[in-house]
Amino acid sequence: MPDDYKPYNYNGSEAYELLGTAVPKPRPAPLPEEKPSHQPKYAPKAKPAFAPLAVIGLVVVMLLLMLVVHSYVQLYEATTQVGALEQTLATAQANTAKLRSTYESRIDLAKIEARARELGMGQPTARQTIYLNVAGADSTEVIQVDGRSYAQKAIDAIIQGVEGVLEYFR
Repeated sequence: MPDDYKPYNYNGSEAYELLGTAVPKPRPAPLPEEKPSHQPKYAPKAKPAFAPLAVIGLVVVMLLLMLVVHSYVQLYEATTQVGALEQTLATAQANTAKLRSTYESRIDLAKIEARARELGMGQPTARQTIYLNVAGADSTEVIQVDGRSYAQKAIDAIIQGVEGVLEYFR
């Protein structure tokens, strides 16, 4: 009899015969122990104290951030200047309207007519009035034609255009 056989032992719902004639069910053979697979061991590389790409990336990000801040500062300054100039323009327009009304209020037609009489001026008489009749037919005027060729005219136009662009940027 096997060593692990106990005559009055049962396994779950299967009971052994108590007379000792039954043989226990054979157990499956145990699986062989797994041998650990030998994986090559790599020595971990020492990490550098700083990553050069990370430092370069950080510097680039900082430069871009500085450019953005600089552009916002310039935008703020330009907006402030535009506001000040708009306020100056509004003040100047108000002063212009005030001066114009003062100027127009000082115009006195009676004084102007009196001064004109002092200088010997007067209203024109019927003999001094001359009427012109311009109801004539249409007329044309012949203009002298330029003797340059189309190529020369095109070159002159290009030169004038380039000079205009250069003058714009001065």
